[in-house]
Amino acid sequence: MSIKGRLDRFAAQIRPTDKHIEEANRQTDYMIERLKDKVSVDGSFTLEKVLKAGSNAKFTSLRKTEENIFDVDLGVYFSGAGATKNHLATLLQFTRDQVRDIYKTTKEDDDFKVMKSAVRVKFRSGIKLNVDLAPIIRDDSLEIRNGGWIPRTDGWRLTSVTCHNQFIHKRTGLSNASSGPVKFNRLERMIKWWNNLQGSLAQPSIFCDLITAAAFEQTGVTGEWRTSLRNVFSYFRKHQFLEPIVFSDYYDSSKIALPDDAVIVMDSVNPENNITCTWTESTRTGYLERIHQAYDAMMDARSYELDEEEDGAVDQWCRVFGPQFRTLSEKED
Repeated sequence: MSIKGRLDRFAAQIRPTDKHIEEANRQTDYMIERLKDKVSVDGSFTLEKVLKAGSNAKFTSLRKTEENIFDVDLGVYFSGAGATKNHLATLLQFTRDQVRDIYKTTKEDDDFKVMKSAVRVKFRSGIKLNVDLAPIIRDDSLEIRNGGWIPRTDGWRLTSVTCHNQFIHKRTGLSNASSGPVKFNRLERMIKWWNNLQGSLAQPSIFCDLITAAAFEQTGVTGEWRTSLRNVFSYFRKHQFLEPIVFSDYYDSSKIALPDDAVIVMDSVNPENNITCTWTESTRTGYLERIHQAYDAMMDARSYELDEEEDGAVDQWCRVFGPQFRTLSEKED
């Protein structure tokens, strides 16, 4: 099997199966349908809507592995005078009580866990899915669709589930103009798979969203995976995270005040949120070294392929995507 064919197959195989996605959608659609019409006043806040968020909503989710967790994220929007950041504990408990009521005859109490920033609902059968419901306090100050405050482990952030989803969908749509299998969301899926193999240096999904988008603006996509991936990693090598990565989808990037951080990768929705605000120079050089290693492996793979040594080329792609590249890219009998 050719390396081109292997990469095509690998790209398809790292996507969750249709059965997995259908089951996840069935479970979450059932939950959303019963939550979205629940208008319940507890003190002075109201549940407005529930929106799908995260990788599943962006069509960039990965198949479940030890490194890749397949969970579903939902944004639960609240409004009302009492819906403030000071009421997080109340909102979390309220959300837990609402969703617990949906499954009062079919699930146990310990299947519902209030965490620091979300309520987790555990499904133990089937695909063993976790659904995380994050309360969002409606705030229209950014003048964007479905804006609101969402709790994070590092503090509250003003953002929009809808805008983050559209950020990815827009670029996937642009990539559809190119023939071949490489589309933006699939390209990001490849980057996320590689990123998740980087151990302590692995970054969150939103970081992968943004750096892949920055590369896409410069390189676009080609008609096949080998050159598309080499172009993206070549961009990362040249950029070196020395210049700010900023987008103008939802604000004028030329008019914002950039932070005085070592590395700047700005949230595409909130112009005050630097995704890499905690990066040190050691983080930057360490992550860049992993990028250089991946690019060198891609170039070595190209040399093996030109010499018609497929096994050697496969070994090099395994340096990029791990040993699962070999098994997931095999042609089924």
